[in-house]
Amino acid sequence: MENAEKNTPASESQEAPVVRPTPSSRDFQSRESFSHTPRSRKTKTSHNKSSVIDSWNANRKQENMYVKLIVQFTQRVILLLLGYLACYFNFSLTLPIVGICSLLYYQHSRPNKGERIQRKILASSLSNTEISEIVKDLPSWVHFPDREKAQWLNEIISQLWPNVNNYIVKYCRSKVQTNIRKKFDSFRFEDIDFGNRPPRIDGVKVYNKATAQNSVIIDFEIFYDGDCDINFSMSGAQIGRIKDFQMGVNVRAVLKPLLFKMPIVGGIQLFFLNIPDIQFDLEGITGIPGFSHLVRQKVEEIINKKLVFPNKLTKRFAKSIEAAELRSIEAEGVLRVHVFEARDLEKKDVTGKSDPYVILKVGAQEFKTPVIKRDLNPQWDYYCEFIILDPMAQQLYFKLFDQDEFNEDDFMGSGAVDIFEAIKPGKTDRWFSLEHAKHGKLHLRFSWLALSFDKEAMNAASEETKLLNNDNIHSALLTVYIDSAVNLPKVKSYRRPDPFVVFTVGNNQVKTRTKKHTCNPSWMQGLYLLIENPENDSLIASIVDKHSNNTLDKLVYNIRDLLNAPSMQLSKKEFQLQLTEATLIVSLQLRILHNAQFEFEDSDSDTDEGDSLQSRKRSSVKVPKEVAGVGSEEVVVTSLMPPPRLSKVGVEGEAERFRRAEMEASETSPTPIRKSNFVQRPEQRGRIELSFEYSELRQKFLVIVHRAANLPLKVPSDIPDPYVKLKLEGPGISPVKYRTKVVIDSCDPVYEEKFEYLLSTLELSSYRLIVTVKNKKMFNSSIMGQRIVELSYLKECANQTRDWFDLHEEEVSD
Repeated sequence: MENAEKNTPASESQEAPVVRPTPSSRDFQSRESFSHTPRSRKTKTSHNKSSVIDSWNANRKQENMYVKLIVQFTQRVILLLLGYLACYFNFSLTLPIVGICSLLYYQHSRPNKGERIQRKILASSLSNTEISEIVKDLPSWVHFPDREKAQWLNEIISQLWPNVNNYIVKYCRSKVQTNIRKKFDSFRFEDIDFGNRPPRIDGVKVYNKATAQNSVIIDFEIFYDGDCDINFSMSGAQIGRIKDFQMGVNVRAVLKPLLFKMPIVGGIQLFFLNIPDIQFDLEGITGIPGFSHLVRQKVEEIINKKLVFPNKLTKRFAKSIEAAELRSIEAEGVLRVHVFEARDLEKKDVTGKSDPYVILKVGAQEFKTPVIKRDLNPQWDYYCEFIILDPMAQQLYFKLFDQDEFNEDDFMGSGAVDIFEAIKPGKTDRWFSLEHAKHGKLHLRFSWLALSFDKEAMNAASEETKLLNNDNIHSALLTVYIDSAVNLPKVKSYRRPDPFVVFTVGNNQVKTRTKKHTCNPSWMQGLYLLIENPENDSLIASIVDKHSNNTLDKLVYNIRDLLNAPSMQLSKKEFQLQLTEATLIVSLQLRILHNAQFEFEDSDSDTDEGDSLQSRKRSSVKVPKEVAGVGSEEVVVTSLMPPPRLSKVGVEGEAERFRRAEMEASETSPTPIRKSNFVQRPEQRGRIELSFEYSELRQKFLVIVHRAANLPLKVPSDIPDPYVKLKLEGPGISPVKYRTKVVIDSCDPVYEEKFEYLLSTLELSSYRLIVTVKNKKMFNSSIMGQRIVELSYLKECANQTRDWFDLHEEEVSD
């Protein structure tokens, strides 16, 4: 059989899918023809058909080439005309030229997703011996033994593709075109052709029974590198063309619940686990730089809102199945990300600095850090939390940008990390080198929060939230399933509302889809909300009419009541609304977030018991152990989580200890952390009393300047006006400086001032604090004494101390 395939004439293999003749795909083109030889054994009639199709495609390509030349010529004539008009009216050409050059530079500097998708499609078509020679972009079934190559499934898709192609064309001409015409009346698809190359499935994984309880979970890794050609027009004039659409995405299908009668499966859920990689070429008016970027951004935004988790498509097969059972998905946990700092970023501004910020994404969930002005080594100290469905399949993406006031923000680098890699022991604190950037790296810290309905976990979660003292830190996850509403009021006597529901808890807000023209809407949709304090927070449900933006009715529910409910959940509860006689049917489930060490067990087959998600996340303690040891060259050895069993002694002790150190700055007679060994005796330069405290949980170094004593008095009539200057020095960062107030006429000044520094645990010992006491004069300040404190000293004092330090002569410049 192999010999027969190898001796197949070249003319018989012309029906194989055509790959663009790039240098990376020439060998793949010859292999692709061999892989499709069974389908090339056809009659002469099929050869005649293919020759007719080829000639028609050649004529069409020639026509498209003429159209492309005309469009390019028209664009250049328009640019020349604009330049002539600008000169005629004595306008400056500098601004439009700079704007056009910036747009062209941004258009060509973006990471090319299409090339990455092409490489993956190439790799998924190779044999095992050929794959062993490839280093990058290996298909998933090579990395993971529990994934199947599914070549048989690709053969089925290839044969079904003409029929599927025909259905997609009809769907675009009917529903898609109708929806677009609601905003643009004259829009029309002139020609739609999705080509001959079907999507390709790179790997398939079916989870075993222990993982998928009462359901079947299937993951597909799908790539599409199509030779599509879509032309569209407005008012009869062709305005744009889409070519070479490419996409790579991980799709999850959940068949649930399993029944003992036909149809065996109650329904199906479909959604994307991560944001898909999408690339396509735009021609015509829509291909203008800047406008094409907006089109791509809008397409990605629509896909994220419809298909990327936590959004999903559902289809019920059995009417006896409750919609809540089919449409709701319980999350596995929450990933807490601490965006700590970045270093050695690129200079994007003319001042030689940048205004960097970070955007982080997991699926459709997105967070943005504050902007740090004029800094190439910014420290954000920003927390965000992502709801995770499957740590083994989802990824965290991050991008850095430089904020510009008048132009589009400059791209500074990006990166991605698998969530299961981020929460492995020893890898929760990491530096990431930025991709698509000349230099720069980002420091991220991770913590895995498991879900529990045990009320005892509430105390530890609340204490940790108070200790971190951040608005983005939460202690519980609320799952809301909105079923329906009954007897909503009309907006006017003759018009029914278009209602949607907005759920609000604190600063977090989510909303449902809109239902058209009904007083009895049925949403049947599941939503998630992170809760900061379940004992004090309330859930506010506002039903709003989309057309008038008026609130039809609302509900306020105290989440504390849900803590006392069985298993912390309510099923299809009918709530009477406040403003009218309408009722809202809602299901609620509350889960407490607690630190848990995620356990991993390798498995060579998806039939092994150790492969299940349940066994991987097995944890008997509610708060994990401290992680010690280095996992890799770029891994920093620390953890967001405190030591084990912190429910009473650990977290509360850490919180109380750190609060006590902070309160000492405001007390007139502070209670020392340990007994002072100060004895009044004459000194040449005096002494200074300092307190040091380092919190591993907050990654913050606290310094309290209490007082100084016996400062030198050279001239009795010239009493000094002392103040203290602090400078923190370390490798790779600019010195961080603080200073106290000035105390007038005193050789024994009292300050009681507090200062905080953001420091990583592993880097703590490499820093030093330079404490300088200076005498404030009219035009200059003289140094009275200096002390250099190596922060490795803190390890000897269990990360906290209060003591007197002798002052010496100046050793380094302050």
